[in-house]
Order: sequence, then structure tokens, then C-alpha cells
Amino acid sequence: MESEIQLLELASGIKESLINAGFITIDSMLNSITDLSFKVGVDVYIARIILHEARRMGASSAHQRPPLLSNTTAVAIDKDKLVLKSNN
Repeated sequence: MESEIQLLELASGIKESLINAGFITIDSMLNSITDLSFKVGVDVYIARIILHEARRMGASSAHQRPPLLSNTTAVAIDKDKLVLKSNN
């Protein structure tokens, strides 16, 4: 089974470091920035970026990426145009 960590939009080296530090799920990363920084061996600033990405993915919906444009439908009118229509 592939680790949830692989789903994060981070550099592969950072993902490998997270897995090597024992982080297998996104939930396991959400404790604290200093804990993440210490275990992975990165600066607190980098740990914040990692934690931000983990939170963006969402602890409960790690396998389901959030849509880029929520409440929006794309309709192709012709080859050169794309019209975005809000579903609100």
C-alpha cells in the first residue's frame, strides 16, 4: 500500500524524509511544527510549509484532492474558448 505522504505535493526528497522519520499518514504529521521539524531534521520554516500542505490535503480526505475551482463548471464552446460558469 502506498503511503499517504506520497500524495502530498512536496519534493520527493522531503516525502522520503517524512516516511523515513516514521510519518506514514497525513494525520500523523498534524501534531506540531516543532515535532515535525525535529523528527525530519528540517528548519521550522520548512516544517511550516510541509504542515501547510498536509492540512491542505485534509486529514480526513487524503485520497480525494480538492477541486481547483469549487462550484464551477467548465463548458467548451469551441476549440479556442473555455467558459467557466458558477454553480451558485
